[in-house]
Amino acid sequence: MSDYITLTGEVVFNHITTPDNYLGVSSYKLTVALDKDGLKEAEKQGLALKEYNGLKQITSKRKVDFGEPQIYNADKELVGSNHLSLFGDKVTIVVKKGKAPYDAYTYIEKVRVEEKAEGATDYDPSEF
Repeated sequence: MSDYITLTGEVVFNHITTPDNYLGVSSYKLTVALDKDGLKEAEKQGLALKEYNGLKQITSKRKVDFGEPQIYNADKELVGSNHLSLFGDKVTIVVKKGKAPYDAYTYIEKVRVEEKAEGATDYDPSEF
């Protein structure tokens, strides 16, 4: 059985373009509202999910020390993290399941943006 899991859904919070810092530890995080197929796979794998406004969500993370997760466009071409919108993109994510006792949690490996959020362009941090 592979430790890698493929999930699908829509980005709710993106902390890949700008890493999250919690108690002095920086990490990349991505919260995705899972679609029907993604939810089915997550439940089958026993992953930790949270519900918000009737949608099941999963948050996956990755330590900054390991480098940015790979980001791909819909044509499966490797692109930078700026291609990922802050929210609303439909994505496929490849995550690695944690080892016991953390096996309900996941770590981001790859993200493919299947469809950009309506009206979204590539993220430009200089705009802020």
